[in-house]
Amino acid sequence: MLTSIRLKNFKSFADQTVELSPFTLLVGANGSGKSNFLDALRFLQGVGLDLPLCDIFRGRVDGRREIWPGLRGGTQGATHRGAKSFTIESRWAIGKEELTHKITCQVEPDVIVEHESLEARSAGGLLFDTTASALRGLEGFAAGSALKAASKKGRSMRIASMDRNPARRSLLGQIEHHRGRADDVSLADVIALCNALQVAMRSTLSIDIDPSRMRGYVPHEIENLGAGGQNLSAVLRWLCQEADHKADVLGWARSILAPEISDIEFAETGLGDVMMVLVEQGGARIPAPSLPDGALRVLGKIAGVLTAPEGSLLLVEDPDAGLHPERAGVLAQLLEGAARPSVCQIVATTHSPALLRGVSKQGLSRAIAFERDAETSATTARRLGELPRFAEMAERDPGELLSSKALAG
Repeated sequence: MLTSIRLKNFKSFADQTVELSPFTLLVGANGSGKSNFLDALRFLQGVGLDLPLCDIFRGRVDGRREIWPGLRGGTQGATHRGAKSFTIESRWAIGKEELTHKITCQVEPDVIVEHESLEARSAGGLLFDTTASALRGLEGFAAGSALKAASKKGRSMRIASMDRNPARRSLLGQIEHHRGRADDVSLADVIALCNALQVAMRSTLSIDIDPSRMRGYVPHEIENLGAGGQNLSAVLRWLCQEADHKADVLGWARSILAPEISDIEFAETGLGDVMMVLVEQGGARIPAPSLPDGALRVLGKIAGVLTAPEGSLLLVEDPDAGLHPERAGVLAQLLEGAARPSVCQIVATTHSPALLRGVSKQGLSRAIAFERDAETSATTARRLGELPRFAEMAERDPGELLSSKALAG
């Protein structure tokens, strides 16, 4: 689980640390910094995928297929008030290990690593560290276009890269052994923890639903939701092949959708394409093309949570968009219940008082409120539980916690 993240000069953040829980709601006005915070999480996802840093911001296309969509705005506006670099420091709980990763990146003329380090609690300090001077020019390179990074015992580690400048990517995916050295066992431990952190970082999933892409037939063998949720029918078919998973899908759908759903069926073509059909309590059969946008959004989010690999970090923007207020609280309860350290972590944004009313008092206290400082325009963040009248408002009407008066308290 990602337990905290510190953002320094990243987008609207001057220097802010945010503590995260298994289920973390982000609240605040439009433009307060919620989406910028999600961009920081997606930056770490790109690091975990071992993408070049410039690609993380600008995107990557293979032929006509988009491999990585890039971050909003690219490198323009990537730093706060024109700073030349930004720093993201993240803390992770992976099994019984606690890791702290810190990366500082220069953004112009190109995005490169200025400094990077990794600490482990079990090691009592740094696993590796590198200085800015070692990454800025050829003087930092060893033979074979390799960089030198110092391990916790002062030994050097070889950074393998095909690039002329290895600083264009994070060091996490580049460390490898010197063959035949006596310290191979020590480096093997370092490499294993680097790999484990990359797996955790790249397990971030954005559940971004576009109902207009979810109404057609799709090949039945697809098992991933796809960008925008276009493979919803295939994913639901895959889930419903097991009785327990089908019961979960129907349980969530019955709790949130109206009228009540009695079953879910699938129409298939002779070519193996599939389309979902919801069966209402009265027997009416509603195929995907006839479902309202709100129902498709809900089903897409249900499928995204139920198919998330173990240990995933799910990013959900406005989960109750298009949903009746009376059902928003139910969706919040389901999302909070699904988020557990051994299963998945969920970070969601909301502007909805109705959704907050479905969150537990503990979940409310851990929600993060974002605001912009009037003088510096920097984003500030604090837990709702720190508000002076939190207990009173949470007891009376949690929706009040979204008011500007409450957040200014």
